Amino acid sequence: MTLGQNLQAARKAKGLSQETLAERIGVSRQALGKWEKDTALPGLDNLQAAAQVLGVSVDTLLGTGCADPAPAVTLDAMRDLLAARDAEQRRRRLWGLLGAAGAIVAVLLLVVQNMAYQRKMQSLTDSYANLQQQLSSTTAALTARMDELQDAERQGKSTVMDWHWIPLDKLHKDVQNGWMPVLVQVTPSESTAGMTARLSVTYGDTTGLYNMDELPGSCYQAQLVFEVGQTYELTVQWTAPDGTAANEKLGTVDFTETQTEPELAWGRTGGSLDYGYYLNRSGNKKYLQLSCYPVEVELTVPGWMKIADVTLELRTGEAGEPLATAPLAVDGWYSVGEQTTQSAVWHGTFYNDDGPNEWLYTDGSPFYRAVVTDTTGTVWTFEMPLENKN
Repeated sequence: MTLGQNLQAARKAKGLSQETLAERIGVSRQALGKWEKDTALPGLDNLQAAAQVLGVSVDTLLGTGCADPAPAVTLDAMRDLLAARDAEQRRRRLWGLLGAAGAIVAVLLLVVQNMAYQRKMQSLTDSYANLQQQLSSTTAALTARMDELQDAERQGKSTVMDWHWIPLDKLHKDVQNGWMPVLVQVTPSESTAGMTARLSVTYGDTTGLYNMDELPGSCYQAQLVFEVGQTYELTVQWTAPDGTAANEKLGTVDFTETQTEPELAWGRTGGSLDYGYYLNRSGNKKYLQLSCYPVEVELTVPGWMKIADVTLELRTGEAGEPLATAPLAVDGWYSVGEQTTQSAVWHGTFYNDDGPNEWLYTDGSPFYRAVVTDTTGTVWTFEMPLENKN
């Protein structure tokens, strides 16, 4: 159990309210409430004062064991010692009035009493030395524990190992806005049997709470809807079986269309590919040739999206089969910035070693159409007109 839980249990066992215990320690009720909720830590003096009022040890409040402490110097022992000293003084006054024979007896008694007194004093001295050693060791351990707790508080140790969101469906658009159903998944750094989680989602002036389902592998998830143009602040709320709660902010999601579908740039960034065509006449027929047969496109996709295929089509109209197709290959993906997106260069060529590398032209304006397919089977198309070089 935590320091706050132990402190609260000891207070209730003593039958004290927060106000009463705080008054006896000499602190405010609010400060005591923060100690019991583990949102703040008491100083060493306050911790020792609380242990004294509650009638427990500091180790009990910290939850650390203390094995077989040395016997302490008690009030009864001190009273016995003082009584022995007073008796000795009375005997000395009495013995001064006795005769020689009584003096010899008194001396013998004095020797016996003195030996017992010396033994008792030695025992008390040894107990005091042991107590001092134990106190020094306990103080060192307590200081180290307090430093550890305060360092943990200052450093704000994370309760979350990993979190991310993934779409459940494609982006839906209506007249006013676009929206997408998503799953937010959170993996805790430590999982306890019976622990529950809720997701707090704030956007604008609205805050929603979503119960999270536990998945195999100690992952928790909640389903919600992101709207294009909204900024969402996400916080997870953990609750242990004993009722102890902890909150941690996950982060912010600025939901834009760039996080829902791919973007394509014609020609690699910084490249100089010339996308154009020529029309050649042979008899009464026209043939289309390209001014540049290699092609390159740069594709940028959200971090969650996986691309299965990119194909480039050479067309002169919407209907019918393309004049030619060029399957593109990828060099490799890379991420920049906060890594919410990833990019890759896809390249290929319309040139055919077996030829011919010109196509019968009838009518229409030639253009390229890039067909992008992700691993879910969703398809996007991008078009670029070609320039006539004649």
